[in-house]
Amino acid sequence: MNWSRLFRALIKRAFLLVMALSILASTPPPPAPSSLTVDLAAHRPMQALYQIDVQVAQSGWTVDLAKSAGDIWETLDDLPRAVSYWEIAIRLQPTDVQLTRRLAQSYLALEHWSQAVITLSNLLKLNDDNWAHFQLGILQGVLDSSSATEHFQLAARDKQFQSVVNQLIPLLNEPSDLSRAMQIGAVLATAKLWPAAEYVFQYAASLSPKLPAALAYAGLARDQQGKDGRSQIAQAIALAPDNAEVRYLEGLHLHLIGDEDASLVALQQATVLDPLNPAFAAELATTYDRAGDAVKAEYWYKAAVTLSNNDPRFQALLTAFYGQPSVSIITATP
Repeated sequence: MNWSRLFRALIKRAFLLVMALSILASTPPPPAPSSLTVDLAAHRPMQALYQIDVQVAQSGWTVDLAKSAGDIWETLDDLPRAVSYWEIAIRLQPTDVQLTRRLAQSYLALEHWSQAVITLSNLLKLNDDNWAHFQLGILQGVLDSSSATEHFQLAARDKQFQSVVNQLIPLLNEPSDLSRAMQIGAVLATAKLWPAAEYVFQYAASLSPKLPAALAYAGLARDQQGKDGRSQIAQAIALAPDNAEVRYLEGLHLHLIGDEDASLVALQQATVLDPLNPAFAAELATTYDRAGDAVKAEYWYKAAVTLSNNDPRFQALLTAFYGQPSVSIITATP
């Protein structure tokens, strides 16, 4: 037997085995979930934000890190801070359509109108978005009628905007800025597009001289969004304490914030100041109805029907009132 050859073969095998083990040892294990992923999955937002800060300190911002930070702050109900991180992300990736739309929505919610216009315009460069056309139409409708008309016409391709747009476009021809804004705001409020209505009424209120009713409508629009409309209502009352419409809107505001007694007083004032307005009478009737005073509720529902020359809308309120199980027909006559 050639011992020398055998010995060399054994050495070669040993060498190959060592190399194989060395390669296996140097192969990294499957990556474990990052601390950031674990913290996000476990709903530990502050820990996740800390991990983001650590990664940014090591390697700088990435689109995903900035988006994640913004998303976390949004879940913590801090939209301004969320936006500050999404702005970092959009600077790194300006063609992100979804994030651009999200920023536009956020600017609208925060009432950052100029930034909203810029971002909506950027969104339209990336994607022919009917929602963006509608929002730009609203924002420009009180300033640039021709541009607003074009945006509204494009937005009308979407059925959800058609009805409102068809009402808004004719109003853009109104020469008076104040009258145009109030009419546009009324259409938006009727459609329950409260953020847009607030913007338009605030614009109307900013015109000189200030219109107390515009302030009150702006406050009511804020109430409808869960915001605080007390400041606008208070300003309107200070400007025109004997304005029936302002007192009527004050009554609606007080109802929305749960002060039914004060709401009743305000609506009583409105009907005294303008006793021929059927809407004021109907709202007063509804307030009495909520308070359980069926006699006065019926009286004012009947008054609304009479004052409106039997308008079907007010007749329907009276009919619905009589349809309540707890209500018997009373003979009160306005």
